Amino acid sequence: MSDTATVQILADPKVKRADLHCHSRYSVFKYFRRANTRDCYNNPEDVYRIAKERGMSYVTITDHDSIDGALYLLNKFPDMNDFFIGEEVETYFPETSQRIHIGVWGLTELQHREIQRLRPDIRDLVPYLKSERMLFGVNHLFQNYRMKNVAARYIAELLDMFDIFEVLNGAMASFHNKMVQQLVNSVQKGGRRASMIGGSDAHTLKYVAKVHTVSKGETVPEFLENIRAGDCFAWGSEMRFRELVADIYLLTLAYNREASADFMSQDYSVADKTMQLAGRLASIPAAISGIPAAITSLNYLKQIIVTKGISMRFEKLVQEIRPGLK
Repeated sequence: MSDTATVQILADPKVKRADLHCHSRYSVFKYFRRANTRDCYNNPEDVYRIAKERGMSYVTITDHDSIDGALYLLNKFPDMNDFFIGEEVETYFPETSQRIHIGVWGLTELQHREIQRLRPDIRDLVPYLKSERMLFGVNHLFQNYRMKNVAARYIAELLDMFDIFEVLNGAMASFHNKMVQQLVNSVQKGGRRASMIGGSDAHTLKYVAKVHTVSKGETVPEFLENIRAGDCFAWGSEMRFRELVADIYLLTLAYNREASADFMSQDYSVADKTMQLAGRLASIPAAISGIPAAITSLNYLKQIIVTKGISMRFEKLVQEIRPGLK
């Protein structure tokens, strides 16, 4: 589809948009939990406001293994009919510890609790999601791919599990997104239904809704069902590398800005506050020395190396996984 044709489609008032992958301050950075670090410091109401200002018809929040931000927003504004609960679930292939991130949309509190119980094993989790007829898809397919795993086996199993694929992630390298899109195109050419979606993966307000999913539906349920049917596409553009690095430094600044509020809070013990102080003191020289930039660079480089490696043997991989493409 050409950009001109896409712009014409986007001008249709029946067409709706939603950023299916964005975060709020309820996304906790699990690796330094004691230091009270977060993946994001956006208030849920600010995420909603910015998304609407940028033309989103519907809004969701997909925090890491949490729906607290979505529930907070719904409790504060109970009459909202353009918001739905989302979640980004981290699950695993237990035999390899391979991590997979799954987007789930339109879920309930009860379903969230069961998802959290089952998420240690993807082979337990996905059958549950299917049994509940939930809308779910795989995010940034190759971000956590471990090259020691057999690529054909990894891809084939995921193709068997999922019908919805995030082909445009605002925080991923363009080459990664194109590789995922190429894979899903192969699935579709094989005659199987597969939905292509997009999300900003925004951890700061600057990038909320810059990438999103386009579909139709006069209500949230209709919109989500059209995505399930594959009547949708992803739209937007990824952050450039320097923007990714700047985002990391913005998160570091946000972490330190919350110091006084955390130290005054009654929710934390003296030991917790000591750990938080240590974390903040350590973050300053780490930022100055360029450690966040170095980590971001290595992750970005890994994305390119992994996806280029898959791209170079793509045709062979497609032949190997052909049974999973039908």
